[in-house]
Amino acid sequence: MSEELDRLNKLSDFFKTINYKIKLISLIKKAKLEYDNYDYSSAYESLLKAFELDKKDPTILRGLGCINQFKGDYSQAIDYYKKALEYSKSKELEYTLIGTVYYIEDKLDEAIKYFNLAIDENDDYEKAYENRNQAILENHMKIVDLQEMLKKYF
Repeated sequence: MSEELDRLNKLSDFFKTINYKIKLISLIKKAKLEYDNYDYSSAYESLLKAFELDKKDPTILRGLGCINQFKGDYSQAIDYYKKALEYSKSKELEYTLIGTVYYIEDKLDEAIKYFNLAIDENDDYEKAYENRNQAILENHMKIVDLQEMLKKYF
């Protein structure tokens, strides 16, 4: 009787886990569809519901970061990306996202730093190279513009 009860408890736990995962995946897919359809407020709400189920899922944290980035709340976006970084197996994604926020904020040295961290994680990740090269180019152009301005001034 005790063995039967143990088996039933294990089976019950298994179904609870499956139910939890189905809810989580459904909310993430729903948020992705809403985001792709430019319904950012609904996507945010779906991600917050998913976040309540799992506060350590890097996909959810990245999604929350992306929506905050889109809204212009760069500080909050970086916070979510850094939190995702703690749990991610693909850290080059988070490093690139953080670098992108710094790039948008025109903090090019910080952006380059994070793009380099992404490249250190995965030296085949082309997006990090592209973004880093763009940040380096813009940084260089700022220096050239400054030099030209100083030449005219003096």
